Amino acid sequence: MRDLPAVSLTWRDGLFAHWPVEASRVQSLVPDELDVDTRRGSAWVSALPSLVAASRPWLLPEPAGLDFPQVNLRTYVRHETRPGVYFLSLDAGTSLGVRVARALWGLPYHHAEIDFETDGEWRRFESNRLHTDDSPARFAATYRPTGRPSHAECDSLSAFLAERYRLYLVRDGTVWCSRVEHDPWRLCPAEATVHADGLLESVGLPASSADPMVRYAPMAKFTVRTPFRP
Repeated sequence: MRDLPAVSLTWRDGLFAHWPVEASRVQSLVPDELDVDTRRGSAWVSALPSLVAASRPWLLPEPAGLDFPQVNLRTYVRHETRPGVYFLSLDAGTSLGVRVARALWGLPYHHAEIDFETDGEWRRFESNRLHTDDSPARFAATYRPTGRPSHAECDSLSAFLAERYRLYLVRDGTVWCSRVEHDPWRLCPAEATVHADGLLESVGLPASSADPMVRYAPMAKFTVRTPFRP
């Protein structure tokens, strides 16, 4: 049974932090079956800290869901002509959620100790990976919106980085895809201080000397569907 609704969740108080990276560096981290998607002559990697709320099997009501902070590190790929994302790592503050996601999707989830605080309009996020057999990874960010939310302009860099509705996996040389259903993102300009060197280095990317391009996302509701072979 493939391409069926599987998990519903709400993504709150999130930050998009984006860095341009040489495409050859990113391609070495992506399975050969996928092509790195580039924009402005560069590949891109993004760290997305957020609070995941009411994560649950699709048929269950929101009160049955699990709340936990999470930061994912992703890049942008294509399979044939279809754009999507490829996760380099995901750190979550729930051991149960990590075990389920690893078992059902095969995603590179790691259990982390994560502190997430709200202070007025500011959000403070700090993650420290706990798995002793994994590469150590630390991530921290302090951020706030500085304007009103709006949709990304069509064909803009923000749209290229945000409006992705497929995630790709490769298992034993076979490409699998999960569709991710949500309304178009409403993003705010943001002010942020981001410390992502440990997270980038954990997957083999160099620490960035440049500040990331940042956007704040107040909320989005998702349904993640079961994987299928595209």
